[in-house]
Amino acid sequence: MRIVRAPNFFLLAFVMMRGLTAFGSGTDAATNRLVARVKGALAERGTDRRLEALSRLATGLGLDEIPEALKTADGINSFRERLVFKISTLKRWGELAPADAFAYVAQQPECLPKVEVIRTIAPIYGCTNSAAAAAAALKMPPGRARTEAISLIAEAWARKDAKQALQWANELQEEPLRKVALRSIYFVWVHTDPAGASGVVRDLPASDIKNALVINVAQNLAVTNPQAALKWAEALPVESQKDLAIVIATETWADNDPRAAFEFATNLTALELQKRAVRVVLEQWAMQNPQEAFKQATKLVNQDTRKAGIIRVVESCSAMDPAGVGLCIEQLRADDPARDDAIDAYVEWVHVWHPEMAARLAIKAADTALRERLVEKALQVWLKVDPTSARRWIANAELPEQAKQRLSALEPESDF
Repeated sequence: MRIVRAPNFFLLAFVMMRGLTAFGSGTDAATNRLVARVKGALAERGTDRRLEALSRLATGLGLDEIPEALKTADGINSFRERLVFKISTLKRWGELAPADAFAYVAQQPECLPKVEVIRTIAPIYGCTNSAAAAAAALKMPPGRARTEAISLIAEAWARKDAKQALQWANELQEEPLRKVALRSIYFVWVHTDPAGASGVVRDLPASDIKNALVINVAQNLAVTNPQAALKWAEALPVESQKDLAIVIATETWADNDPRAAFEFATNLTALELQKRAVRVVLEQWAMQNPQEAFKQATKLVNQDTRKAGIIRVVESCSAMDPAGVGLCIEQLRADDPARDDAIDAYVEWVHVWHPEMAARLAIKAADTALRERLVEKALQVWLKVDPTSARRWIANAELPEQAKQRLSALEPESDF
């Protein structure tokens, strides 16, 4: 592999940069100490320990040690060790003097290490002086490093002042860079000020990015003001985005007030939207009170929504509380149209964690084919973890003799 190194004049320029004149006063003794420390790190036995030692050494460097560290890095024979020490040193420089470090790295040839260092330095520079960092990034040659720098600086700027960052981004002449910057800003803004961002997000053209932003606005706005979030959602111009926002806002509302959110969801007139909203509310409710969530799900009038709600509660909690959820399912009438589906969902989630409970409920499924499939699923795990108990259960179960023989001959699940 051919190794391309930065020209020496970069290091000279580095030493002469504003604010770094003190570097010239370093003593030979200090240089020797640094070289000795690098040699000590390189002497570590084992690749991981050696690379960790070099990285750790770099993270403790002082500003006046940076130029000598870079010079020393260029003298390391191993490409891997040289790269790790140089990257770590540049990142450390970015922590101590981000503007100077950014200017140096921006001039380097395009490569993965350059991008990696930019990912560390750009956010720091963007936090300390957003406008200057943005201007410096725009002066970089086109490439992955510049694009990442613009994105990260825009994000850092938005955390400080989203409106100012937006003004800068909207004035960018290059459309690809403008899109990159705006995307980073939007995803910060919808968290820090969802109400402020809601109008801009509403008017964006349809895209996957807009859908993600709609989710974020609905979610973050509903944390403090669910009614405002739902009002905003209902005003969205595209039906699919409106439904998405309503579901997300209702789900977030349920985390704080599941009963109120459930009442809202059940009163939605569009049946498919109602089903989606009810499911997410019950999932949130189940994580707070599984028994109450299950009880409310059974009271739903629409049978499709009722079945979907019951299954969502079962899926949400069965693995964590197999006994409690199993008891809820057993309280359903034998002819309840949702009972077999609930048992199916229960066994799917429980058989790995508690195969005995899964088997004991599986055998109560009304549908013969479903019952046989679920019992077999549970027993394949049970026979692996506790074959004695599993075979004793098979012998005593209310099953035809032929079924018992087939189940006894099952091979235990090899991976679960």
